Amino acid sequence: MKMKTKRNKKYKPRQVSINPLSEIFGGMSDAHQPHLQRLLVVNSLCFQAIVQGRGTRDDWDKLVGAINIGNVMCEMGIGDEFREAMIAGRDALCEVGKRYMRNSRFVFTGDELMAMNEAMACHTAQLENVRAIDIDRASNEVIRRIKHGLNTTNVRAELAKEAA
Repeated sequence: MKMKTKRNKKYKPRQVSINPLSEIFGGMSDAHQPHLQRLLVVNSLCFQAIVQGRGTRDDWDKLVGAINIGNVMCEMGIGDEFREAMIAGRDALCEVGKRYMRNSRFVFTGDELMAMNEAMACHTAQLENVRAIDIDRASNEVIRRIKHGLNTTNVRAELAKEAA
């Protein structure tokens, strides 16, 4: 009589989907509402910290990420009317980054603050009117662009251009 051979690999159970609707339809349900609220609070706290003069590099990086995602969402056709505000916000953050490299402190001027207020308001409107999968796609596109150096601006490189 022939014996059954023993299995060579360890048993790994399949992943069980907790919320199949959000995985299939990309957040058309209320599943991404807590994530959206957390994201809006983090963006607001980072912006508030920089405006009050106690902002850190992490706060600035989060704002840059928010504006980058907003720009990509504009390119995807989500809130395309906000493109000018997003570009103005990006330029304001670039100037703040340059100032940080010189003074070791994140500080907005009046015009930069107005541009960032408008850009953050537009980004909030974008986030409130899209599905979670659209935010994930925009985030993945930002990561891809940074990884491959596509359509990116570096604060150090901008300072070197000004010095030359």
